[in-house]
Amino acid sequence: MESVAVGGVRIAYERVGSGRPVVLSGGTGMPPVAWELCGLRDALVARGHEVVTYAARGVAPSDAPPAPYTMAGLAGDLAGLMDHLGIRGAAVVGYSLGSFTAELLARTRPDLVGALVLMAGAGPLTGVVDAVLDAEAELVGLLGHLPPAFAALQTLLSTLPPLVLRDDAGEVAAWRELLGGQEAVWASQDGEAGQSAASRVWLRDPDRMAALAGIRARTLAVAFEHDLYFPPWTGAEAVRLLPRGELAVVAGAAHGGVLTHSGATAEVLLQFLDRA
Repeated sequence: MESVAVGGVRIAYERVGSGRPVVLSGGTGMPPVAWELCGLRDALVARGHEVVTYAARGVAPSDAPPAPYTMAGLAGDLAGLMDHLGIRGAAVVGYSLGSFTAELLARTRPDLVGALVLMAGAGPLTGVVDAVLDAEAELVGLLGHLPPAFAALQTLLSTLPPLVLRDDAGEVAAWRELLGGQEAVWASQDGEAGQSAASRVWLRDPDRMAALAGIRARTLAVAFEHDLYFPPWTGAEAVRLLPRGELAVVAGAAHGGVLTHSGATAEVLLQFLDRA
């Protein structure tokens, strides 16, 4: 991957394809290669888009400055990357933490965002997410990072649909093996603690939802049917406030639907981008 220094932080990125630019902003600890492995990047390229993926600060091979991080810093990193690449009016697609980044970017740098997609991250704070934020903060306060076994369990329980978790031992075992090396995605422990802190402050901002009214880009909120963190009703709340918002629900998927239901997610995304 190539890299660029943004405000003293080295951000690694990759640029493939040609056509209308699409920038993909990943979730907490999500390596850029995940967009390729789930097939979404290649589906966008095949539809005639130039696609930019990047590792947010804290995720290898980008830098991990000392924690805590802020959403303003994460959005500023993305803005600096897009400025460096000369990209304006792009479709910016965020997943989970990346949707927070994309949302703030659309508010603070509307010149960069021609269309906006918020996947598994649009809407108000839920009780489940509030409890997760408290657990993460307590563990980081005690240990300086999240224990790998806890992080893997949290990802497993949120990523897979409930029937898979209950009945498909083989799929659960495969995901446990995949998540066994999850700590390797971080550039350092500061990256994990930093991104967790940025999410916590962002989600508990009392003015966050009202600020959606200031986003002028056409926006698609993508919700996954069984998402415990951002269920479909939270996406509907966001769309109610967005001036040009619409909602799509991917059936059968949990929070990790971008990975487990990548075909359906890609179809929803591509249909929106064809119209936007």
